[in-house]
Amino acid sequence: MARLNAFSQKNMTTATEFRHHIHANPELSTFEKKTSSYVISELKKLGITKIHQGFSMYSVLAEVDGMESGPTILFRCELDALPIQEDNRFAHRSTQTGVSHKCGHDGHAATMFRFAQKLMENPLKRGKILLFFQSAEEIGAGAKDAIESGIFTQFKIDYAFAYHNFAGFPIGTIIAKKGLFTPCVESGVFELTGKTSHAAEPSKGINPALAIAEIVPYFDSLNNSDKSSADFFVATPIHIEMGEKAYGTSAGKATIGYTFRTWENERFDAKKEQILQKVGTIASKYKLELSTQWLETFNANNNNITAYNVIKAAAKTQKLDILDLEKPFEFGEDFGLFTKKYKGAMFGIGSGINQSPLHSSTFDFPDELLEIGSSMFYQIATQITEK
Repeated sequence: MARLNAFSQKNMTTATEFRHHIHANPELSTFEKKTSSYVISELKKLGITKIHQGFSMYSVLAEVDGMESGPTILFRCELDALPIQEDNRFAHRSTQTGVSHKCGHDGHAATMFRFAQKLMENPLKRGKILLFFQSAEEIGAGAKDAIESGIFTQFKIDYAFAYHNFAGFPIGTIIAKKGLFTPCVESGVFELTGKTSHAAEPSKGINPALAIAEIVPYFDSLNNSDKSSADFFVATPIHIEMGEKAYGTSAGKATIGYTFRTWENERFDAKKEQILQKVGTIASKYKLELSTQWLETFNANNNNITAYNVIKAAAKTQKLDILDLEKPFEFGEDFGLFTKKYKGAMFGIGSGINQSPLHSSTFDFPDELLEIGSSMFYQIATQITEK
């Protein structure tokens, strides 16, 4: 029995309107207050009453029950935008200087909203669907914070799913992969502290320049760009800062920031120990104090084989083209914590061969993916709950 009558459906916000609103009003990670409020308001219009908030940043968790009890399935999307100035000039362009949705999280959230509409229009026969609108994915903090909040412990989650749009692939193509979908990614900030001195008397200070000169080539030596290798590892320099623009002063402090990525969490943990030992040795050699901070952690995202098969079956039922990846993507995705904890999988949907790359100033999520993505979610939910 439909939950939304014809009148209410006719006057309901469309998924396209929902996306354009969020796109025009982007908010950075951990600051998605207005976005969260908008999501909650629109879900309530659909008649969804079980909505959780305040458990983790500005994340929102909504429950939609089938007509009978059955499996519980979590679907996740993201809310946060990026610190990028938008160069597009369409009507729904960002109204916030220096902030825009250049990864498509506006589209992922709108897909979830359209999925919610479908669940209310045509309720599942069995089961419970959890719609998770997540804060702070871009900085690798949202999934961890939400899981550690304990919000999910009240449910027996049988499966977890998410998708991401991918530029450079045919629009609407479903991108699937067994096992590893995205790698482990983490950033390290290494602070070297010595002692400033007069530039005329550098021997009376401790300058970190020579230490930096050893650390940079060491990090470079760790690189193995062969994606087919289990030892795949990429060390990317992000920033190096040393001293001040005071030419009479020999620098006494430096900071080096790198992002590292490899396929599996265990291998990365071992690599971190190696890095800390080597950088510590170099710091000691030059009588420098070392302080290290690790941030923006993305766990490897391993797709469960059963969940992967569900995705492929759903795409086949929906008569969508399927691309089976041979190698994982190289970007980080914090949905990896969900696939680590639950039986789950992430898939991709192509957003166009000639689409601007993700995180570029001209990227815009294609509206035609909203129906494709929400239909995939609904089909996945149906397949699992009607077994």
